[in-house]
Amino acid sequence: MNPCRRVTWALAAGLALALTTGTPAAGAPPSPAAGPRLGLISQTFNVAADGTLQLVVALPASVNTAALADATMVVGAYRAVDSREAVQAAVDGELPPSVDTVDLRLADLPPPSGQQLSVSVPLEARTRTSEALQLPAAGVYPLVVEVRSSGEVLAELTTFVHRLPDGDDPFVGDLPVAMAMATTSAVHLDDSTEVVLDDATMAELTHLADVLEAVAIPVSAQVPPALLDALARGDDTQRALEARISAALNNGVGHDALSLPSLPLDPSAAAAAGETDLYTEWLRDGEDLLATTTNSSARRTTRLIPDDISQGGARLLRDLGTRLLVMPVSVYDYLPDTFGGFTDSTQLVQLDVGGGVTVDLAVVDRFADDRLAQRTTTPTLTSIIAVADLLAAREQIVQFGGDPRRHGLTLATPDLSLPNTATVQAITALIADTPGLRPMSLDDLGVRTDQLLYDGQEVVVGLPDAVPGDLLTRTALAGALRVEAAATASMLPEGDPRPNGWTRLIDLIPTEALADDQVTTIAAELRAEYSAIRAAVVPPDGFSFSLTGRRSEIPLKIQNTGDTTLTVVIRMSSSKLLFPEGEQVVELLPGEYTEVRVPIEARSNGKFPVTLEVLTPVGNVRLGPPVPLTARVTALAGLGNLITFAALLMVATWWVRHVRQNRRKRSADTAFGRHPASRAAADQYPRAESESGGPTGDRGAVIDDSGLSPDAATSTLPPS
Repeated sequence: MNPCRRVTWALAAGLALALTTGTPAAGAPPSPAAGPRLGLISQTFNVAADGTLQLVVALPASVNTAALADATMVVGAYRAVDSREAVQAAVDGELPPSVDTVDLRLADLPPPSGQQLSVSVPLEARTRTSEALQLPAAGVYPLVVEVRSSGEVLAELTTFVHRLPDGDDPFVGDLPVAMAMATTSAVHLDDSTEVVLDDATMAELTHLADVLEAVAIPVSAQVPPALLDALARGDDTQRALEARISAALNNGVGHDALSLPSLPLDPSAAAAAGETDLYTEWLRDGEDLLATTTNSSARRTTRLIPDDISQGGARLLRDLGTRLLVMPVSVYDYLPDTFGGFTDSTQLVQLDVGGGVTVDLAVVDRFADDRLAQRTTTPTLTSIIAVADLLAAREQIVQFGGDPRRHGLTLATPDLSLPNTATVQAITALIADTPGLRPMSLDDLGVRTDQLLYDGQEVVVGLPDAVPGDLLTRTALAGALRVEAAATASMLPEGDPRPNGWTRLIDLIPTEALADDQVTTIAAELRAEYSAIRAAVVPPDGFSFSLTGRRSEIPLKIQNTGDTTLTVVIRMSSSKLLFPEGEQVVELLPGEYTEVRVPIEARSNGKFPVTLEVLTPVGNVRLGPPVPLTARVTALAGLGNLITFAALLMVATWWVRHVRQNRRKRSADTAFGRHPASRAAADQYPRAESESGGPTGDRGAVIDDSGLSPDAATSTLPPS
């Protein structure tokens, strides 16, 4: 059997046992539901062992008080409850065995005041008499009060009484109790990006002030800082409401204002989009707003989670200092690996936030949540039933061998919204006055409460990898707008207020307080403003120019049609020309043409294309398409002619020398062939002639002044 199934069966068995102890005994007097209800005006809930139970009840309109002379009031006590299920069973009329009853003649009671009767019932612990109601041990006892006449039940009431321990009762520790609530009004920004305080929002904030003023125990309240800031900056009525909320948060009861971002930003979406830095910044801003408006520091260590949260979102909160998350059962019951309704919500569950890291989770008490949300017409009875239920939870912990001081209950409505004012006022007032319950903040409860264990191991519940909501589209848009804003702002004079306004609008884009169509409108308006500023710069049309020297300047005229001095960057480029000063930063006066002279250096002659660009100082955003220019370079004409002439002169010199050498060679060959000695040598040595018929040796040989070759001049001739 897997762990979840084993714990399910174990807890189910425990609940079945608790329900068994609440089975009514046969013939237990008196029987409820025998007549119309008595109204409970007031009652002493916490009574000493030998104290007095006092009640003020209201008779139904159908009962004639003048005919009650012979009527009797019967007050019956039933066995103390030991589970929360037993409390609910008694409310439903399923009572445990009877302990004691007291009969009181109405004629002996103070005369009715209208339809109201006042009753005082003496209590006893160690003895049993007919005049007192015996409550033998400390605990919570169901009571049934009936008005009877001639054997007929005219009206009845089921309530509870908490008999306090005396010296003979065992010590049982106090059970910590904390309360949480959050406003549900969404923050909306109008088209002027101001927070909207509509009638519904004002009504809920007024409800918040009422609740904070009414509750008698510490409350951890989660309110968007933007709403409180809007109240503080609003009209007289709104400022007065903000003052009420601030005063209530600081009234000494111990209320906490929980941290939230300055504008709505979902931690799951921020984590998924990689915008943890943005979330951190907005969270700090929200804490600053709360400190300013409420004069109290925000509590970051606790966070209420009314909706789904991803593992990444919970990890982000944990990394930012959150140590306790609070979830309603409507969220918790659908988490991976949860025990659902079989979870002991008096202990903390561990939430897996990834990487082997967990964070504590308090689950809202599922027995009390609906009661806090409902409006009551019987505040006294409602509060008694609610507190009897909490004390029964304490007793149930003891029955299972636990220490109530290491457990804790978190009270809230099913969706963590604001409770009903009258209901919460009555319940918290009685909690504050009831021994055995210890009101405290959620922060303290998270520190004091133990983790839920199963088989000796802490119970760890998972979280989904992702939840609905996408921030990537908006953050990408905001990033693009910031780049455009930085480029355009670099053109403006220092101190121009427009960039600050752009930054403020861009910073709002990720928030859920803006609808998609509002974001689209903001982006379009910003880009139109950027374009208007950039379009005020008018570069010159394309033109041609000539360079008649190696170095020169090109005059450019650039127009600023706007009403603000603008700074631009001039860039010129060409493959055949040099621009020694590179890019030039130029200020353009409003409504004028500004002449810019660009130094240029020629590298060769010819006709070359040149590109002119006018750019923003930051980002190099083009202020219009590149301007094509044409350069005609004649700066190197004299040097070219000199080089050409020198080349021609060298060619002519070589040609003349070559012609002269050829002529001399031909003349030498002719003279050699006519000389007598060369003929005689040719006859004597015929092999000395070359195949071509020429004299022996190289045809280019040097001939001396005698007309003979060197070999012939030194040879020995035969005798004649």
